[in-house]
Amino acid sequence: MMRRGALLTVVLLLVGSGCGGDGGLVTLTTGSETTATVPETTAATLPETTLPETTVPETTVPESTVPETSTTVFTDAGRRWWRVPDDGAVLDGAGAQYMWSVASGGPGLVAVGFDESGGDRNAAVWTSVDGVTWERVQHRPRVFGRAGEQNMYSVTAGGPGLVAVGSDDSAGDADAAVWTSVDGITWNRVPHDDDVFGGPQPQGMRSVVAGGPGLVAVGYDGSGPDWDAAVWTSVDGETWERVPHLPRVFGGPRHQVMYSVAVAGPGLVAVGYDGSTSDVAVAAVWTSVDGITWRRVLHDDEVFGGEAVQFMWSVTAGGPGVVAVGYDTSGPDWDAAVWTSVDGAIWERVPHDPAVLGGPRAQSMRAVVAAGPGLVALGTDGFGGDLDAAVWSSPDGITWEYLIDDQGALGGGSSQEMTAATVWGDAIVGVGYDDSGEDRAAAVWISPPPE
Repeated sequence: MMRRGALLTVVLLLVGSGCGGDGGLVTLTTGSETTATVPETTAATLPETTLPETTVPETTVPESTVPETSTTVFTDAGRRWWRVPDDGAVLDGAGAQYMWSVASGGPGLVAVGFDESGGDRNAAVWTSVDGVTWERVQHRPRVFGRAGEQNMYSVTAGGPGLVAVGSDDSAGDADAAVWTSVDGITWNRVPHDDDVFGGPQPQGMRSVVAGGPGLVAVGYDGSGPDWDAAVWTSVDGETWERVPHLPRVFGGPRHQVMYSVAVAGPGLVAVGYDGSTSDVAVAAVWTSVDGITWRRVLHDDEVFGGEAVQFMWSVTAGGPGVVAVGYDTSGPDWDAAVWTSVDGAIWERVPHDPAVLGGPRAQSMRAVVAAGPGLVALGTDGFGGDLDAAVWSSPDGITWEYLIDDQGALGGGSSQEMTAATVWGDAIVGVGYDDSGEDRAAAVWISPPPE
């Protein structure tokens, strides 16, 4: 068992600009010891927040989406999953391609991420009318690419139609960045304002949702001695403000980062990690009524961790009220982890079941959506000797089932991972990457409704 003050070195999946590419080591030094970390209080019951009318209406996935004879279909817990074929020109290309996020909008679905086929990393967008046939939005250097790296980490329906957020390090260090689109095909870059998006050291937006005054984005700000959690808001997706920094809410020793935000709890709930409470990074939750005034949920070692790394990747409304997913390193390796809350203020950790959340090597839940039997979580599993995409389902957010892939729909040579998902009509669409080719390619999986 890890003890406080012990020498720890943990590989953390802190991805993107300012973190050494898409898979770097993040370590912090305290006194003479190096400790690993990744990158405030209960709230009363408050009025619910409704989504703006810009939310894209539900659509129906065509019955022909999944061929009945496809060998890439597997069925479990009433749902079928299918890996969308890669034609080698849209999802793959020279260098790496990666889908970070997907949302309903535009012609049907819009996915965002990055593309390195031009020699450096540029923001990238893909669209689909049916979830199966995808097209790459034409690259425009002034919008998607400049010197250095640009990353789109999250996309949502809102503003003029769609809003994507991420980071851009063309100015020398990473700054937060925003893109907007009316239809998912033609995109514009919101002009950079250093007072809002920039500052010393890195800034980045990791998640955006329609809520609060219109849109709320969360991430991190490195303007201080280390990284602090950060929030930005916008009425229309075009004009943005940064929520004033409150050290007792967003800061503390070492790093704090918000990785996901959802309309839930008292209005909005954001999750991520905090390195200030112990020698390791622990799961962390923030809540807000309106997207502007935030509170930090009080830390509890038994729930959020204290002697090993716990990390919340994603949060959604569902189950008993709110459900967050991520991973936990308190065992011999990484295991998937789930937390639940009725109101966003008081949290419980779902008891660890090694047969469902664990296994050899690493398991991690990267995304969770309210769908199917109740909730579906997507991520990665290292059980088979390499990392494969993985799916878990739950009727209530508390009892979970691991979906066994006996048809090879989620795995393959090298590594595959689902990093985000969206509910599209009665279907679920997951996106991520596939490392089985010559280099990393974007990847899409789709699950039609139960039959």
